[in-house]
Amino acid sequence: MPHDAPRLSLPAPLTGWPLAVLIAVYLLVGTTGHLPWRGDDLTYLGPIHAILTRGSWLMPEIAGEAFHDFPPLYYWAGAILAKLLGGLLPIHDAARLASSLFTAAFLYWTGVAARRLYGEVAFAPAILLGLGAVGLVVHAHETQPILAQLAGMALCYAGLGQLAERPVRGGLQAGLGSGLAFLAGGLPGAVLTVPVLLVAPMLCPSCRNRSVLGGIAIGLAGAGLTAGPWLGALALSAPDALAAWWANELDTNTPHAYHLADFGKLLQLAGWFAWPLWPIAGWAVWRNRQALATPALALPLMASLLAILLVATTGNLRPANMLPVLPPLALLAALGVASLRRGAANAFDWFGIMAFAFFALLVWAGWSALHFGWPPGLARSVTKMAPDFPRDSLVGGTLIGVAITLALLVLPLFVRRSPARGTTNWALGITLLWCLAVTLWQPWFAYTKNYQPVAAELKAALAGQPAGCIARRGLGDTQRAALDYFAGIRTVPNARGADCKLLLTYATTSSQAQKIRGEGKQIWERRLGGGRKAETFRLYQRD
Repeated sequence: MPHDAPRLSLPAPLTGWPLAVLIAVYLLVGTTGHLPWRGDDLTYLGPIHAILTRGSWLMPEIAGEAFHDFPPLYYWAGAILAKLLGGLLPIHDAARLASSLFTAAFLYWTGVAARRLYGEVAFAPAILLGLGAVGLVVHAHETQPILAQLAGMALCYAGLGQLAERPVRGGLQAGLGSGLAFLAGGLPGAVLTVPVLLVAPMLCPSCRNRSVLGGIAIGLAGAGLTAGPWLGALALSAPDALAAWWANELDTNTPHAYHLADFGKLLQLAGWFAWPLWPIAGWAVWRNRQALATPALALPLMASLLAILLVATTGNLRPANMLPVLPPLALLAALGVASLRRGAANAFDWFGIMAFAFFALLVWAGWSALHFGWPPGLARSVTKMAPDFPRDSLVGGTLIGVAITLALLVLPLFVRRSPARGTTNWALGITLLWCLAVTLWQPWFAYTKNYQPVAAELKAALAGQPAGCIARRGLGDTQRAALDYFAGIRTVPNARGADCKLLLTYATTSSQAQKIRGEGKQIWERRLGGGRKAETFRLYQRD
């Protein structure tokens, strides 16, 4: 090869347009092009659908009933995107782009916060570490309101990062971020930002002056002005709804010890969800333990401890609820990655390359089991979960999957050597592995997590029945949102539906799926999946 021949050489960490391309690929692949998935993706589409069809802008609703999980910021963004892009994309795809918008904001403001705290060299590593967090990848591609809370948290931290130099601007940004975190996440959003705004700057001797105190006051006022209009409008138009929402916030966010009783499960969840952030963040704290009282460490460390405490003592123990730990841990990890010893940096780099090669092999093995029945044990498990899955043409997806796999194996070799090379290769690996999984497995996920056929069949079954209310038993928010979105079917709780002539039931286990005796004649049934996750819908005509 001639010496002047062009060669591919990627910076480490990625900067400029290569970083922008990587983020765009990460955010857009798998976000559109599929029906809403069962679970959070469908549940949180419900309030957006309510805004578009019934104008429920102030209090989120699902199928005509108040839904208190989150305030409306994310739903507002999803509804606006659906209105703007409704002619180009299906409603659910356009609304889901709100997740891309808020994830991009979270990554960018995390990078800005790192740059203000640690210098320009920390900007790209903070973004790459946040993007590479294992727990983020699925939630960044579903309808997920907590992503808007992450964006608000990151903006708050970025404002605090310049509070000493520019108190007014820093205070405004921090207050705006805190207010947005509250509008997105409710009480947890305030708990994770306001204490940091109040306490962390006071740990800096140079910050103990009138201008910084004024910046903090401006921040608190900005937070109130950001969140106040929604609270005020709701108080004026529906005070009972506001009281019910606030009571639910206090109830769901009251600290408890349930997670601590299952401490092993909590550690296991946190261990993989926040990988590789927590070991690098831990190294940063240890390496800089003599400077724990400086804002550069006190701010993200306090925020991390608050997030971990909140996750460990409130809510349910599920992956999505771990998302708030990512912004502060990404900041600490950005500080730690530059000081990794050469051996540790090389070990992290090669571990990432080997790990993603291994998981790519698993993705291909599962695909082979799905389409060719090999390996046999895995094929039996896949078939049990979706016994009637149709095998379509494999040529297009296979060729794209091969190309992605080659990129996954080859691109890391062209990243320049640096202490941050591992962060670049990890972000490349998580992005390409996600692209591979979407290419090979999206049809299977669409089949196993799709309620549209159920809604269509139920609508056809209801067409022959007299008009009237439908009582429900066992249906959760996801099923109610799906029936409303796909078929315009709404139900009422069985306790309030004694006069309803129809009863719709839902169960997920064989013991719960037994037919209900004494409720009348069964006129429709639909089963989904198999094994422990089998689902059963039944419609009864009451006597």
